[in-house]
Amino acid sequence: MLRSITNILFWLLLATCSAWAQDSGRKTVIIGNPEAPDFGADLPIKGKVINADTKEPVIGAVIEIINLRTGTTTDVNGRYSIRLPRGEHNVVFRYLGMEPISVNLQLYSPGFLHMAMSESSIDLEEIVIRGGAEDNFKEVVTGVERLTLAEIKELPSFLGEVDVVKSLIMLPGVSTVGEGASGFNVRGGRVDQNLVLLNGGQLFNSSHVLGFFSAFNPDVTDDFTLYKGNVPARYGGRLSSVLNVNSRTGNFDEFKYQGGIGIASSRLAVEGPISKGKTSILLGGRLAYSDWFLNFIKNTDVQNSEAQFYDGNAVITHKFSDTNVLSLSYYRSFDKLNFANDFAFDWSTDLVSLNWKNIINENFSFTTSMHVGAYRSTLFDPEGFDAASVANGMNYQQFKQNFEYQLGNSHTLSFGVELNDYQGKPEVREPLNEASNIRPKAVSKDKGREFGIYLEDEFKINEKLSILPGLRFSYFQHYGPKQQFEYAEGVPRTVSSITDTLLQQNGQTIKTFSGLEPRFAVRYQLGEMSSIKLSYNRMRQYIHLISNSAAASPIDIWQVSNAFLDPQIADSYSIGFFQNLDNNAIETSLEFYYKDIKSLVEYKDFAELLLNEHLETDLLNGIGKAYGMEVYLKKTTGFWTGWLSYEYSRTFVKVDGPTRSETINGGAWFPANYDKPHNINFVAKRKLWRGGSFGVNFTYNTGRPFTALESNYENDGTTVPQFSDRNQYRIPDYYRLDVSFTIGNVINKLDDSLNFSIYNVLGRRNAYSVFYRREDPSLIPRAFKLAVLGSAFPSITYNFKF
Repeated sequence: MLRSITNILFWLLLATCSAWAQDSGRKTVIIGNPEAPDFGADLPIKGKVINADTKEPVIGAVIEIINLRTGTTTDVNGRYSIRLPRGEHNVVFRYLGMEPISVNLQLYSPGFLHMAMSESSIDLEEIVIRGGAEDNFKEVVTGVERLTLAEIKELPSFLGEVDVVKSLIMLPGVSTVGEGASGFNVRGGRVDQNLVLLNGGQLFNSSHVLGFFSAFNPDVTDDFTLYKGNVPARYGGRLSSVLNVNSRTGNFDEFKYQGGIGIASSRLAVEGPISKGKTSILLGGRLAYSDWFLNFIKNTDVQNSEAQFYDGNAVITHKFSDTNVLSLSYYRSFDKLNFANDFAFDWSTDLVSLNWKNIINENFSFTTSMHVGAYRSTLFDPEGFDAASVANGMNYQQFKQNFEYQLGNSHTLSFGVELNDYQGKPEVREPLNEASNIRPKAVSKDKGREFGIYLEDEFKINEKLSILPGLRFSYFQHYGPKQQFEYAEGVPRTVSSITDTLLQQNGQTIKTFSGLEPRFAVRYQLGEMSSIKLSYNRMRQYIHLISNSAAASPIDIWQVSNAFLDPQIADSYSIGFFQNLDNNAIETSLEFYYKDIKSLVEYKDFAELLLNEHLETDLLNGIGKAYGMEVYLKKTTGFWTGWLSYEYSRTFVKVDGPTRSETINGGAWFPANYDKPHNINFVAKRKLWRGGSFGVNFTYNTGRPFTALESNYENDGTTVPQFSDRNQYRIPDYYRLDVSFTIGNVINKLDDSLNFSIYNVLGRRNAYSVFYRREDPSLIPRAFKLAVLGSAFPSITYNFKF
């Protein structure tokens, strides 16, 4: 009874001292009693900003107090907090793509001011990207990158496809091995050291067509955030970064349609109410018919190849109330690549996610999520007596429970638990036809469970100083069934050094790992629009991508930690200076970072990774280090917007084993495959009439390392090549220029646009790698430069929304 009375009193108080503004027409809000005494202290105001249509939180909305020339922004839950003097204030709520709301706030006591913002239907003559601008210097965490779809939709793109991952690669600290490479590298990290999340569920491959397109359909994507510096304690399992991508929820009131028709792919999204105001559905799909563009590539083998993909998204959202929302989403993708009938890949992803978000009151909320995912890949050798297929994959299930508690105006506590169960699918080789001489073979893969518990507190000590301490504890269990080999001590692990074979039963624990992962960030505000930030992270990674190539491929193996493969551990440090100029119209930053990595997976020369029952005999244990500097300048308002970034980055690996066969380069440090010291990116966009725009991208980076042929000798009439130490040479430097032109309002009374893009305007044949070919046993192998894209690629895409 007492609890019920307390709840009733709470909601009556909330109704008295708070206000929800549903549209821009509601101009005046009174909080408190004008007759209340004035004690002279600033009054705390809290609130939440949501999307009026979807009821989802608006992240990075700007709350501007015009008369005081100050303000704040909303956090990842759409919440904000600010202290204001007693009296009358002109408060403006802004967010890109939504109608601004102006409120005449008459403030006489502490209270709540919530806001529901509607999507903008007015085409602005001047582009304004201000949502989250103050986060540049006010946010506690370092190395956080957020881009809106509005920022990237009009930028030049490959074959006209708006791409989340390629847009991130234009930011400092993010790179890729080259065109045709899956995944991305963040601050000296490998591809598998990025945790890529879609609606909270893991994706093991974030690319289509070997990296030419990303896995995310722009028509169903709501927002995306990349943590590349300080990673909050609620995330674990990877060393370098977290890319968190969320799908939109469907419209609860009316059906809407949007999509695009391009020369290489098309897409369509449909959304609307199942039960008006209560339940909505969002369906989206993409289909690529991109074989034709391979004819532009100046390589006969590539011209005789095929490349196709499709993906689909479905999101059903039910609102029990405005503060209690349940969503069920499904993602499916499939790719197929046939390279000149010499070999072929196909790979697919299935991901089901259930998310329940409940705001109990203004101070307490929780999120419960469950995810089931499956990744599959197959390599085909299509012709001859050895025609066969080799398949592998990874299944996983995840449960995560997060809580958030607002303790006064100074503390925001986040805590929760997470459980992941990884089940490697057996590698299976099968003959493709009756003429094949290949025998079937299956190699079982390992299973493991990962448990994590975390606590973090964003603590505002005063107006200048804020800290974010966090602690995560992770525990990993490798379990059977497993055929476990034992090797002789004091000698290299080889098949001949096996001393015993143990059969572990299903579910039996084989090996466990655990450890603390402290996180810490601090921000000290130097002036009205400047601050300095420091952070430290310890991260543990219990799952590894086994690949000895420079770039990840779909057939690479995901392997959990076991008795021979320790978890990777990274200690990351960063410090940065952040300064906004011209009333937040210009953002600048200068950051330095350093990272130590233990138990880094490396490989013996000529390692055999596929169908290897003794995989540990080809793996080596190394250490790594990465360090760098990032300079970033971004203009967010005016007819011209965009950014300029420069990064100096180095990544080194060291493998110094007990024997020569377990050592690389004599135990000396050597550059990682993706080490590219200098990276420059320039992005600019000019707003034109009727919703049109002009965009240009320019990127330059140092060529990546490779192992070169240095000399040779003859043996019985055969020339034997002698190669350099690993990664001692570099391919030529990379640079590329792209342009785009967008015409808005092509058809009157329809929200549409026509985009023209030219990717690689200069037609530069940027090297992807260098390889050697010997045309005769008596001749020295010749070096060849492989350029995946060696031409300019024009495209035209028609986008629509109604």
